[in-house]
Amino acid sequence: MTGTDITSRPSVLLTGPTRGLGRAVLDVLARHRPAPVLLLAGRDRTAVDTAVTAARTAGAHDAAPLDLDLASLGSTRAAARTVVEQVRAGHRPPLTAVLANAGIQVTDRRRRSADGHELTFAVNVLAQHLLLRELLPALAPGAHVVLVGSGTHWGGWRSMGLVAPPRWEDPVDLARADAGADAGRVVAGQRAYATSKLAVVLLAHAWQRHEGHRLRVNVYDPGLMPGTGLARAMAPWRQWVWRNVLPALRVLPGVTTPAASARHLAALALGRTHPDLRGGYASLGRVTRSSPASYDRDREDRLWQVLEDLTGREATPGPGPVHGVGGVGR
Repeated sequence: MTGTDITSRPSVLLTGPTRGLGRAVLDVLARHRPAPVLLLAGRDRTAVDTAVTAARTAGAHDAAPLDLDLASLGSTRAAARTVVEQVRAGHRPPLTAVLANAGIQVTDRRRRSADGHELTFAVNVLAQHLLLRELLPALAPGAHVVLVGSGTHWGGWRSMGLVAPPRWEDPVDLARADAGADAGRVVAGQRAYATSKLAVVLLAHAWQRHEGHRLRVNVYDPGLMPGTGLARAMAPWRQWVWRNVLPALRVLPGVTTPAASARHLAALALGRTHPDLRGGYASLGRVTRSSPASYDRDREDRLWQVLEDLTGREATPGPGPVHGVGGVGR
């Protein structure tokens, strides 16, 4: 490690730093002063190394890569344990923030993760839970975890009608690939994505209840960012609208660019805005409420139990509600 005392600077793990919102927030973090100690995690090592070089060039000289494939529970567990070992050995400071930005949307519900789970649920929900669980020994007291969500978890106009609305199922069923008569259709992939983002909010609430004594967990909604990779799972005509029509709507509330959204995400993650928010939901700098469907204690508990089971842990009942869950900071 180089530069000023690393214990006096933010220490941040960022997943998905190579493109889109992740690359944009990396650019913001790398220019932050004091320079943060950055750990950039992704599965494409060449792309991650490029991101590391960019961060160092911008002044974050302690930026380092981390191999992480969220489609594999083994890779996720190994990556987290590498961080824990580095912290315990004194090679890097405990993490003060985790930005769980990486996610996936695919064109159907038939694709499977390395462990046989439905790919969208595996990457966007299951691996996020495992990563946080395994990282706990490497987190600084009061560390801030930000899970990147999406307005698609509401359904309807928040995705301009271009993404199918979520449809909640028991998490065991959400984790099953090829489920449903329309599993091979694009709409099933869209629905799986929107439902995974609903699960992310429920998961944040559950984490805040279970581990709120040692960390803060919040969800960040980056807004609608026309022109980004979300369109990859859309029909051709929807992709055309996404790339050529919707960018003109950036003057509307909730429609933005990765660069603008990244500034809000970095400020939230570093505690420059909403430093007391716990179990909350922030969108483009504003604390708000997530969808009504995301406030369901039974769903939270069931999701937690299934994720613990699927990652090989014995689930334990969570404590009572935490003041601040749902967007009201303490």
